[in-house]
Amino acid sequence: MKSLRLLSLLCCAVLAPLASAAEPAEVWRGTVGALPVAMSLSRGDGAEVYGQYFYLKHLRDLELQGKRDGQGLHLEVRSRDDAVTERWELSEKDGALEGQWRAGKRTLPVRLQRVDAEALRAGRDGERYRRAGDDVSAFDALRIGELNLEKAKTQQFQGHRLQWWREPRTGVELFTVETGLDEPARARVNRILSQRLWHTAIDALQCTSAANSEFDLTVTPRLFDRRFLSLSLMTSYYCGGAHPDFGDSPLTIDVREGRELALEDVLWLGKGAPPRRTGPGDYDSPGYKRLDQYRESTLVPWTIKTLAGLHPREMMPPKGDDEDGCDYSDPGVWGTSIWYLTPDGLYLGPYFARVARACEYPDWSLVPWKLVEQHPGPALK
Repeated sequence: MKSLRLLSLLCCAVLAPLASAAEPAEVWRGTVGALPVAMSLSRGDGAEVYGQYFYLKHLRDLELQGKRDGQGLHLEVRSRDDAVTERWELSEKDGALEGQWRAGKRTLPVRLQRVDAEALRAGRDGERYRRAGDDVSAFDALRIGELNLEKAKTQQFQGHRLQWWREPRTGVELFTVETGLDEPARARVNRILSQRLWHTAIDALQCTSAANSEFDLTVTPRLFDRRFLSLSLMTSYYCGGAHPDFGDSPLTIDVREGRELALEDVLWLGKGAPPRRTGPGDYDSPGYKRLDQYRESTLVPWTIKTLAGLHPREMMPPKGDDEDGCDYSDPGVWGTSIWYLTPDGLYLGPYFARVARACEYPDWSLVPWKLVEQHPGPALK
């Protein structure tokens, strides 16, 4: 998914190293003075610890860094110019963290209890914490539990009525399906749509934790028929750093099976079953390596040849003196293509480096259905 651009930007905002996948972050919740908070802490090198916390009133992250020793936890919050703005001195006893928070001359007591993700989702209010799916951390599940939706507009689209929902604290909007599907299919599709809404709300809150930040989502339904629901989710954002950015994270759902599809489910140029990724971050897995090799050796050459046949003028390399030209004949721009489905066929969008970002999302790079159906993936068979 193209949300990788946003996710990588958010990850880069964390100055500390990544936690080991085998050692999940500790999640705590409790109070600073009388104010409810949630905290996530991970181990770094040696005694180093790092993480984030948010006030349940605001839900936006403040970055923590420090160390853990025999005396307890010693944490700091630093400003963008690296000045210490908060200090935390905590000791752990019987599954609780207790101590003091200090900012300038102000001091408040701290008491936190460790959060068990399974117990959180199985508890009395567990449904609220499950809304974004079980792959969401307990830290973000706590954040999601504080959010609510309000009804927005209704829309008729290709024979289906869509009910739009707005999350008011982030402004994120997405729809669910009200008519045009039987009840079991509608429930499966709406679960995927709702989880995408909550995941996007998490992204928005993480992004807007930075000063002077912005996050704007535009959702455009592209196709809704008896087989597929396909939509674009274009995000424009500034999460701190040197420049604002934008990117589309399209979503295509198999309406019959109620699952999100990969490009290889629709267009498959290989033999046998398409390789699968096991999850985000599995770049060393055999499935991902096979998929990466397939895209480089098979998908990219086919894409360039097919689009050159359909759109020869647009696919011509820019002339030598045209430094601002868009080179759609470059294999490097098609390996991680944006894609979604339309009534006319499969849209494939290139991915350019930042300096050529204006070359992205051309309106002509569409492969007609008659060509796609010559190379059907499992979802087309």
